[in-house]
Amino acid sequence: MHTPVRSLRRFVACALLASLAACGGSSNTTSVNLGGNVTGLTEVGLILGNGISSVALAANVSTFTFPSRVLIGSNYQVVVQALPPSLICTVTNGTGFAGDKNDINNVQVTCVSRNSLGGTITGLTAPNLRLANGSDTVSPPAGAQSFTFPGKIGQGFSYGVTVVNQPTGQTCTVPNPSGVMGSTNITSLQVICQ
Repeated sequence: MHTPVRSLRRFVACALLASLAACGGSSNTTSVNLGGNVTGLTEVGLILGNGISSVALAANVSTFTFPSRVLIGSNYQVVVQALPPSLICTVTNGTGFAGDKNDINNVQVTCVSRNSLGGTITGLTAPNLRLANGSDTVSPPAGAQSFTFPGKIGQGFSYGVTVVNQPTGQTCTVPNPSGVMGSTNITSLQVICQ
């Protein structure tokens, strides 16, 4: 048989637990949300990770929050795990330390278009021409009148085209080999072979 004092203690304990649960329990005092802002995301395919969980973002979203919270007192690092087909996305303010009970919402993800780089070829009559833009290469065959690098370049990123292998018996030059990628494909580079 329960005494009135024991029943009262049990009632107070249950009421205290219920009030803690209503306030979110103890998990909200030991972890915080991690997220931020997104600009330029015009298509699906972007996946962000933080070592604990990942989040796939829909097209045209302006904010994001990871589904798993970050423990207070731990480091975090937000990285791009997968890119949309036509965009390149970068993360700023992606690393830090969860030092207090305030949510982290200052991670910035910026996406820009990825565009093709190419142009025309004049006078190529022999094989073995190889062009490079950094580690990206293309080998137009003899008689080719145009070229396009297989990789794409993000808007605002620099490029620089070099001739890494001359065609047999010919010399090719690129008169205007460098620049900055704009918002559309570049098809105006020239390769002149003699």
